[in-house]
Amino acid sequence: MNIDWIKEPFGGMTQWVYQRFTALFMIFYLLAMGILILNHPVSHYISWISMFDIWLVRFGTLIFFYVMFFHAWIGILHVTEDYIKNFTVRRAVNFCFLMTIIFQLLILSFYLIK
Repeated sequence: MNIDWIKEPFGGMTQWVYQRFTALFMIFYLLAMGILILNHPVSHYISWISMFDIWLVRFGTLIFFYVMFFHAWIGILHVTEDYIKNFTVRRAVNFCFLMTIIFQLLILSFYLIK
C-alpha cells in the first residue's frame, strides 16, 4: 500500500496545480485593479484611500496577498530543495521563511481588515 500522499500531501503535481491556480488568480486580480485604476482617478492620496474604502477591493487585496504568499512559499520550498542538500539546514531555512511570511500576513491582515 502506498501512503506517500499522507506524508507529503503537497508534493509533485499538486504543487504544480497550486502554482498555476495562484498565478491565474494574481493575474485576474491585477487586471481587475488595472481596470479599476483606469476608471477611478488616483492622482493623489485621498483618491487612493477612497478606492480602498470599497469593501470588495480591500477583501480582494487581502486574498491576493494570501495567495501571493502561498505561491511564494511553494517556490521557496522548490528552491531550497534544489539548492540546500543538508536536510537540517533546509528545514531551518524553510522555517525562517515560513515565520517571516506568517508575520507579514498577520501585519497585512491587521491593516487591511481594520
